[in-house]
Amino acid sequence: MSPGPAILLVGHGSARHPDSAAPILALARALRQRGAWSDVQAAFMKQDPGLDGALDRLTASDVVIVPVFAGKGYYTDTLIPRALGLDGPVTRKGGRVLRLTEPAGGHPRIPDLMAARALAVAEAAGLQGGDTSLLLIAHGSSRPGGAGDTPRAIAAAITRTNRFAEVALAFLEQAPFAADWPDLVAGRQVVALPLLVAQGMHASQDIPPLFGLVSGQTGPVESHGRIVRLASGLGAEPDLIDIIAEMATAALA
Repeated sequence: MSPGPAILLVGHGSARHPDSAAPILALARALRQRGAWSDVQAAFMKQDPGLDGALDRLTASDVVIVPVFAGKGYYTDTLIPRALGLDGPVTRKGGRVLRLTEPAGGHPRIPDLMAARALAVAEAAGLQGGDTSLLLIAHGSSRPGGAGDTPRAIAAAITRTNRFAEVALAFLEQAPFAADWPDLVAGRQVVALPLLVAQGMHASQDIPPLFGLVSGQTGPVESHGRIVRLASGLGAEPDLIDIIAEMATAALA
């Protein structure tokens, strides 16, 4: 086995839209290029390369597993540990040490990154944050109890900065539903921001139609008496790469 530690990024993926894996694959490439780890690979719950055999594709004896998800939920707490045979944050298995981190979307720097992204969209349109309503759109979960703790914490953190006229939060799969966004936002100028750590199927296929857009369009568009501009979620950019690198380093420490 390789003496240096490795990173395994775990994403959701999609069998119907395999290109949704591209941002996480790009993250893995960027982290590999930094050269601080013996290897960095990506695996997905819903498409190839899958979690089955993911650890066998790494030769390191110490592996940090980072779920590239927007927050904690059934996938991060149950399905990923089960698929990889983990029994806690640190699992010793077959002469290896497997270290599972919290989801990347729960990192304390994420609210500032998301706010800055939305503010840049507003300023590019000649708007000030105080003239703009921010609509955060998270995935959520249809399972009992939902999965909204991390998105709610991010929304609250951005609200406390007073950068926007208002901050509203909606979900794709739980209440309050994103389809009801006109009832959640009072202002006329709206920046809609997918609360997703990596751009994928939901950001490209599910969210644009909420505002009368198609995949690849960002507006501005008039919808329900509002002017909406759609921001992109975080992708393989330096700040997110730094966050994952920090998480991996902290797990090893």
